[in-house]
Amino acid sequence: MERVRLQYIDLLKFFAIFSIIALHVFLVWPKAKVMGIKVYSLSSIVRFGVPVFIMISGALLLNRDIEIGSFLKKRINRITYPFLFFYIITFIFIALTNHTHEQQNIFAFRWYFWTILGVYLSIPIINKYIQHSSLKEIEYFIYIFIFASIFYQFTYFFEIKQYFYLTLFLSPLGYLVLGYYLSKKDFNLSTSKMIVISIILFILSTSIKICGQLGYIPITENFVASQSVILSSWLDVSFIGILQAASFFLLCKSIYEASKGIFSPIKKFLESNIISKFVLSVSRASYGMYLINLIPTVIVYYYIQPMNLTGSQVFLAIPLISIIIFLVSWIIIVILCKIPYIKYVSGYS
Repeated sequence: MERVRLQYIDLLKFFAIFSIIALHVFLVWPKAKVMGIKVYSLSSIVRFGVPVFIMISGALLLNRDIEIGSFLKKRINRITYPFLFFYIITFIFIALTNHTHEQQNIFAFRWYFWTILGVYLSIPIINKYIQHSSLKEIEYFIYIFIFASIFYQFTYFFEIKQYFYLTLFLSPLGYLVLGYYLSKKDFNLSTSKMIVISIILFILSTSIKICGQLGYIPITENFVASQSVILSSWLDVSFIGILQAASFFLLCKSIYEASKGIFSPIKKFLESNIISKFVLSVSRASYGMYLINLIPTVIVYYYIQPMNLTGSQVFLAIPLISIIIFLVSWIIIVILCKIPYIKYVSGYS
């Protein structure tokens, strides 16, 4: 039986892949300033991308009847072949242009691949827990996820030595379970209230993250896995990061439930023929876009970054270049998915 495609999931993928591309563009100019403020601090606005992608996996893949062999074969093949294809393409590009890049190392190339690979290997185990638990019982996992985030963030910041081991929870698996939970949870609020609350929480969490980047609230700086007791990763597992990703997830989900009220025109716009097809296409191309966007970003780094733009010019250039790379990456993947044989490794699903 074919599963019904959830429109809000496609919208989440659309914004998540754009946020990742924009974050990579921000990294081209880490020191640019406008009125004494680092432009890079605004990258906190788009740091929800990877957590949201992991949450999507939880929403789509948990609480299903899984046969381990067929599940792993399907999922791992789907991400591995495109990964190897684009690794080779990127390696050749970097070699031919005489550039050096740390992601020539296959184990560093596109760290999200390695993260989601670990998530897929864990899903058959976590799935059993989800299948035999009520939403109330699943909240237990999420509570520890949030507690561990706050606890380790404080101990890291204050350099407190400790041996309290909760790393199973403070990991991508936390976002995986959170995504499933939020996809099923009914908060008994009107759609309009849910949207307003989600917007407020997203703005609040993002503002706090920006202040952390600027050094105004040091303890709220991004708390990533490489700064904790778990394996090296760039996954943001701070409490504020969790709040930002969760609020954005709920915002997109609630938008498609707005059949009436002040937010219903947004739903109608998203469901219009051209927009819905574009969102769907980007959603299906998102993994390939993630793998290919390094090449245009490297071009920007080597050919535009040396132009010594002013802080104001960088501030204006980042969103413009992000949109261009977003569209170029999408067009490349759409073209590749139409080529025989290549379509199987294009990352278009």
